[in-house]
Parts: sequence; structure tokens; C-alpha cells
Amino acid sequence: MNENIAPEGNPNRPGDKHEKKYITVHDTGDFSFNAEQWSQAVYDSKIGSSPYKVSYQYVVGNDGYYHNIPDDETAYHAGNGATSDSLFKEYPTGVYGDKKNPHITISTDGYYVIEEKKTEIIAPTDDDGKILDESYINDLGIYTNIIDGMYYIGSTWFSDTYRKIGNHGGNTNSIGIESCVNRGSDIYLTWQRTAKLVAKLMDENNFGIEQVVQHHYFSGKDCPQTMRTEGYWNHFLDLVKVEYQILQYKKMGFKIEFVPINSNYINKVGRVISQDQYFTTNANYSIKVISPDGNELKRLFSTSIPRKGIYEN
Repeated sequence: MNENIAPEGNPNRPGDKHEKKYITVHDTGDFSFNAEQWSQAVYDSKIGSSPYKVSYQYVVGNDGYYHNIPDDETAYHAGNGATSDSLFKEYPTGVYGDKKNPHITISTDGYYVIEEKKTEIIAPTDDDGKILDESYINDLGIYTNIIDGMYYIGSTWFSDTYRKIGNHGGNTNSIGIESCVNRGSDIYLTWQRTAKLVAKLMDENNFGIEQVVQHHYFSGKDCPQTMRTEGYWNHFLDLVKVEYQILQYKKMGFKIEFVPINSNYINKVGRVISQDQYFTTNANYSIKVISPDGNELKRLFSTSIPRKGIYEN
């Protein structure tokens, strides 16, 4: 981890502290800057001669991990403001139930409806006061919790920019991570590294996987766009779960090692580095686990690498 904490007094480091409830994943949406450059933009509070008002706790790329804002402080990354009105809050709905992820809609007179039961909570309207319907709710839904059998809903707002209803708490109550998508980098490596960081933060904050969310959850912005567009979000969460499990074993003293057997085709971090010109190749590798008492378990795996193609003169 490269510690590059923005100076106190920076306009993009307000310094106020609130309980963290989420880890928010972004991508930079920029094809030129790497992690170090984005980290420096936060530190300097500018890009070139232009002010840079955005901030985030971490940025991750092929060039490493950078830490910019203390985890317990507010950062400007989720687009939903940082006033008292934008804090994470829970409100009783008056509706009882036991579904972990209930279906939420909006009634014709503007109230949230949970599992076809009208709540006491008024949904946001657009800037002109128009009552909205379910189609305006962000893709990840509205925060809900069950307390003593009653549903509670988190505070919400309407983004006129993205035309979506989002959840509050993004800037104030979440830890923001930017993942780089700069041209020429290995984006999957960046996702793997981001997953490793998310797992570490989950462990440190005692978070569950349901507390790992997209930027979209707070403002409706199409971010992290690369994961969302290509349908990789659930796969990314699977990466996080695996990293979290590995972390728990490492804390108990286990050692885990990836060992390429066909090193002409697979390198030590699991990347395919070559293909046969004419034939599909079976490349082997093993996973080795050494327990705290020194016992070793090794399992062999194989993957199929397609041929490069027919040679043409």
C-alpha cells in the first residue's frame, strides 16, 4: 500500500467522520491515468491547472494500491453530497415481513410499497415534483433492514443528472475505491487486486458481502461501467468472496501457493503467456496449501488453451 494521504485542509478532504456502512466500487472511466496519477490528483486537489474536487479512500491499478483519504473520513466519490441530509439513516415503514431482499415499488400517490404493502415512507420526486415509479429505482435497489419484524428503509434521493433514485450515505458512510481502466493495463489483474483490497476492508470493518456496492447504488451513475456493461459485477463479488476466505485461512497461519507446471504457457500469477500455433494445449497447474503445523496439501488442475490459429503465408 502506497500511503499518499491528502493534506488536511484540502477542499476534497473535508475531514468529518461518520460510521462506515459500505464499500463502494468505482472505475475511473479514464483510459490514460494510472493509479499513481489519480492518487496524486487527489493529493494535489487538481489535475494540471484545473481543480479536482473528487476524492476517494483508495485507487487501485496495475501499478499498485494508493491510499488517499483516511478510511473513517468523508470523501467525495459517490455523487450524493455530504450534508446532514445525505447521511445514511433508517426509517420504520410500518410494514412487517421477513424477506431479506423484498420487492420495492412506488405507489401512484408516491409512497414506497414493500411486497405490495404500502409503507409510511414517501419516495423522492423529480425536481419538478413529479411522482416517480419503480423504473426510476437504481438497479441495485433500496436499502432495507428488518428490526423486530418490521421493514426499515434507508434514506433515498433522486438524481436529476442520472434520473435515478439512489441511496444516501455514499460519500459520508462508505469507503470509496477507484479501479483503473487505463489503456494497456491488465484490467482483470486490477479487478483481482481490487477484490483483495475489498476483502481486507470487509475483514477490518466486519462487513458482509451485501455491504459491497457499486457507485450506481448511490446516484444511478453507470459505474463501475466496465464491470456493469460486460456483466462482470457478480463475478467480481465471487472474487471478493474467495479473497475473503483466503484471508481468513492466512490469519490462521495457512500458506497458499499457485504453482504453474506448464510454465511455457502459464506464468506464476496464472496468466496465459503463449499459445501453440496449431494445437489446443492442456496446461497444468497446482494449488499448494501448507497448514500451520507444516502439513502440505497439493491439488492438480488443468485448463485448455486454444490454438493460436492456422499459419498463413
